[in-house]
Amino acid sequence: MSVAAIPVLALAIAGCGGAPTAPNSDDVFYLHGNGLVDKNKTFESYFPKFDHDETDRLPRVVGVGVLDGDVRFARPTDWNIRSADYTAEKRYISYQSPRQFTFTIFERVDPSEDPWPVVEKRYEKETKEQGSDILAARLPMATANAQGRQYLIHTSVRAKPNLEGYATEILVRSNERVLLVQILHRQDTESIMDEVTAALDSMVVY
Repeated sequence: MSVAAIPVLALAIAGCGGAPTAPNSDDVFYLHGNGLVDKNKTFESYFPKFDHDETDRLPRVVGVGVLDGDVRFARPTDWNIRSADYTAEKRYISYQSPRQFTFTIFERVDPSEDPWPVVEKRYEKETKEQGSDILAARLPMATANAQGRQYLIHTSVRAKPNLEGYATEILVRSNERVLLVQILHRQDTESIMDEVTAALDSMVVY
């Protein structure tokens, strides 16, 4: 499957719906990066109603809340946290999948009242200034309760030999915030489609 598969297939992700407020910290358990439940607070909170047993297409998934509970989604238990920072206006969390891709959620500082064209143009300008090429742009999609716009990005890394990288980047917005979901992957995306789609399909943004 070509690298363009993620933007095309993600159009089938579920549409918008309502959502309650984020939970209080004493209402949940917490997870460490290896998927084990722990009562000590880490970068993830645990939401068992998102859990799902392993299938023939997906590993076992676990429901987590990230960015202080402002985002919830279901991720495979074998994803590991690579890095995270919950500093105000710099919040992000990044996962490494053993299927050789990374999945990162960044909180952007775009005003939530900005219309889509303003948010899109700002992101596109930043992307081009960083030296990346936009191969596909502004493909509409949705998570469980939020709207999104999806991009396919190509980046060349100066090295010996030169390296090429691909990313699917998705602007996701709720009434309260704008996020960037970045999936760094190889050119062939067939092996990662199911778990990426499951994570995006389940994502609730407060």
